[in-house]
Amino acid sequence: MLASFRFHKLRPILTILALGVLVTTISAAPRQDQVLAEGWKFIKSDAGLTASTDAWKSVTIPHTWNTKSEDAGGDTNRKDPNFRNGYYRGACWYVRSLDIPADWKGRRVFIRFEAASLVAKVYLNGQQLGEHRGAFTAFCYELTPSINFGGTNELRVQVDNSDQKDIPPLSGDFNIDGGIYRPVHLLVTDPVCISPLEMASPGVYLTTKSLTDSAAQVEVKTLVSNGEAGAASIQVKTDIADASGKIVATQTQPASINAGETQPFLSTLSVPAPHRWNGRKDPYLYTATVSLVQGATAGDSLQQPLGLRTVDITEDQGFLLNGQPYPIHGVDRHQDWGDQGWAATTANIDQDFQLMLDMGVTAIRLAHYPQSDYVHDLCDHNGILLWNEVSLVNMISTKPEFTANAEQQLREMILQRYNHPSVAFWGLFNEIGLHSGPPPDDLLNHLKSVVQELDSSRLIVCAIFAHKKSYNTIADHPCFNIYPGWYAKLERLDSMIQDSHAEIGKRIGLSEYGAGANASQHEEGPPAQGGRGQPQYHPEEWQTFVHETDWAAMNNNPLLWGTFIWCMFDFQVAARHEGNLPDLNDKGLVTQDRKTKKDAYFFYQANWADKPMVHIASSTMTPRRQATTQVEVFSNCDKVELSVNGTPQTEVSPNAVKVFRWPSVTLQPGKNVILATATSSQGTVTDTCEWVVDSNAPAWGPPPAEPKPPEATP
Repeated sequence: MLASFRFHKLRPILTILALGVLVTTISAAPRQDQVLAEGWKFIKSDAGLTASTDAWKSVTIPHTWNTKSEDAGGDTNRKDPNFRNGYYRGACWYVRSLDIPADWKGRRVFIRFEAASLVAKVYLNGQQLGEHRGAFTAFCYELTPSINFGGTNELRVQVDNSDQKDIPPLSGDFNIDGGIYRPVHLLVTDPVCISPLEMASPGVYLTTKSLTDSAAQVEVKTLVSNGEAGAASIQVKTDIADASGKIVATQTQPASINAGETQPFLSTLSVPAPHRWNGRKDPYLYTATVSLVQGATAGDSLQQPLGLRTVDITEDQGFLLNGQPYPIHGVDRHQDWGDQGWAATTANIDQDFQLMLDMGVTAIRLAHYPQSDYVHDLCDHNGILLWNEVSLVNMISTKPEFTANAEQQLREMILQRYNHPSVAFWGLFNEIGLHSGPPPDDLLNHLKSVVQELDSSRLIVCAIFAHKKSYNTIADHPCFNIYPGWYAKLERLDSMIQDSHAEIGKRIGLSEYGAGANASQHEEGPPAQGGRGQPQYHPEEWQTFVHETDWAAMNNNPLLWGTFIWCMFDFQVAARHEGNLPDLNDKGLVTQDRKTKKDAYFFYQANWADKPMVHIASSTMTPRRQATTQVEVFSNCDKVELSVNGTPQTEVSPNAVKVFRWPSVTLQPGKNVILATATSSQGTVTDTCEWVVDSNAPAWGPPPAEPKPPEATP
């Protein structure tokens, strides 16, 4: 597997054009994509369309009003009727000036929001451009008719994250942050352009129709929009370039399009001796460039990534990438990040991906909604498979408006992510049935038909909570959320997998499993914490023990095609207070601020990663009261030597899940230096820590109970 992290960077469009357009062609002004990050002002109230903005606060996009600093204030904030469930949910406003150059007159201008939560109404110069309902997908409007060219234009956006009964999710164990929390783009094109208006998709769709060692047949569908006053005659030129920039397939076709219309045009190109996109082993990408040419003038053009690959699941071999078995070492990821909530930066996301790549992750389930463009680009370039799911969580509504919005969000998700080779799975729902509600069968069958209509090349999956439900087999490859050792007894793991497999009648996936841990809470002696029995005590050792037991049963299990850990990072949940951590789900392998990797992270790194590593478990559990202790070390190396205070310990062998155990190590009173040295053919790595033995130290255990408020005097 690849150890290096690949940042997303496409080759410049003009470089590709220079390779693909005849030298006699005159280039018009190229498409511009300006990111509108600075210059915004914001007010945390429903101020209105005509309100003065003098007192509004300056902000940078991405932005959310649900950061810890924004929601701080305790009882003062909680008197606000919009401050519900521990964080602010209501309507707020953004404003920004757009200085549009006079020389843009005659061109077309669009604005594309990568996401805004939960409902966004967009106005330019007082005129409403549209309303988008849904927190996780992009939307795009044309500004051209409303623009004051050569002058200043005012863009206002009302964003509202209050509960909406027609918009999924209706429920969920995660916060719904408000704001314009992903980037905003200003697009400038020629009058005849590749349309960005079909559900904010690129307007170019790449479909691998066939793939063999000798050739790949790629169908390219391009939506061309004519903004001129009369009909336009153009040529649609499509080039496919390999990773070095060399064009390996090209096709040009004439096209005619009436004024004011948008039409699809199809091209089919043959790529000889295709180099497959092969996950983390070899995430090879071609680049498809579509250019519109009018006479001798090169007009609008657009690049898209092209990865040639197939995905499948079979009963005898499990998950297949390009016809070969491929391990789904998966994690679930929410999009909130530290104190920034949903408004994560590219640097934040880069850090997440470095942590996941270093751990050996091969797949990510985007829980429980589509995530950013940048996440998808990084997965394409680094070979990580993606599970995207529409945000149907816990329950549904039978209202026609809810059905329409669920379908809208599904269509947006598929069309916007269609060209990403990393996307292998479309998810229909998560834990429907957890809360009471109407039967979801009709809605889910309808949504499945929408997936089949739009994209038959990917696998349809779901995440099941309730067993023996009629809708559990609607998805082609059902998966289960199970929590042995947390919400169920740990010894039930084998039977839970067997029962789930028997219900579906074929290989299943595990979409969630895991346990909570506060990395500053510990437990000496044999692990005995059994989940939520003591909600304020989540020792790290119990989480580690659960994952060791789970993975031993899941690894190479012929009943499973893949597994996804719940979850990669701790994340915001305003309704939770457990593990002595407020407003947090602590089942992550890494803390929410990304500063601490829990022991379970290193356990999976030992089992999944190729780069030599070694880690001493419970290294931060000090001081200790017990002088005799078990020492656990995780390593993917063949040999690990342990020394305590310079004294070598007896050599031990690893178990089947890469755990080296010394069951009875004697520590001296005071400071002890523990050193683990791991050796492999690639070299030697070490890990060390200090443990202090103090028989008078406070015992590790649950924190003191919070005192109850005094009863009121009658």
